[in-house]
Parts: sequence; C-alpha cells; structure tokens
Amino acid sequence: MTAEAQNPVQHQPRLALRFRLADGLHSIPLHRVHQLTGYATLAGEPEDYFLGWLTLHGDPVPVFDLNRVVCDQPTPENFGSRIIVLEAAPGSAADSPTHYLGLLAAGITDTVAPGEHQIEHQIEPLNLDSYLPMLYTLIPPLPITA
Repeated sequence: MTAEAQNPVQHQPRLALRFRLADGLHSIPLHRVHQLTGYATLAGEPEDYFLGWLTLHGDPVPVFDLNRVVCDQPTPENFGSRIIVLEAAPGSAADSPTHYLGLLAAGITDTVAPGEHQIEHQIEPLNLDSYLPMLYTLIPPLPITA
C-alpha cells in the first residue's frame, strides 16, 4: 500500500462563491450560480440598483449592483468584478421578463467551503432570499430594439 493510500489528503468541498462587498467578504452557495460573466456593456438606462440589460446567449438578463443593494455603495470596476447570473426563483419571477437575474459584485476570484476563514476575516454567507424579492419588483421593461 502506498503512503498516499494510507494517508489520503482530506479535501474540504468548495461549495460557495466568494466575493467582496463594502462591508467585507461574503459567499453564496455555488448551486445558486448559473454562470459568471465579465463586467460587460449593458443596454438600457441604469436606475438605482439596476445597471442595465446583459444579453446572455441571446436572452436579456437584468443586472443589479449587489454592493449597492447590500451596502448602498457602487461596486468598484476592477479585475475581479463579475456578474453572477442566477436562475430566477420559481414563482418569485412569474411576471419577470427573464428567466435569469444578474448581480454585479467585486472580488470574485475563488470558491470557499462553508464557514471557511481567511487569516483576518470571516466570510459571511449572504442570504440572497432576503434581497431577491425586492429586485424582482425593480426589473424594468425590456428596452425596445429596432
């Protein structure tokens, strides 16, 4: 028997997407994430939390600034800023013009195990369900294209 077989390395599952908001590090369960996209040019007029419409595989996706929603500050545009695309919750978005919702956040560079600590910071799980119902009501009409 090899040494590796005798002492298998215990890998902790990495089940959450880590990101940074103005109030610190947060995470959301990886199973909630449909796709990550880069910070792209968005269509439509920004208003409050709404940044615009992302075209994802031909489908319009409303994008909201997650840092502004949670911390009332805009997300900084930097290398780690990404749009987290979530599937719209069944029932919650019945009147929504889209099946997906985008959330812009900074510092998306890694996944973490639930409750994982960094040297100085605890990574707080973000309760999306406390924010998403409000965002569904703020989705504007799709822009008219010629």
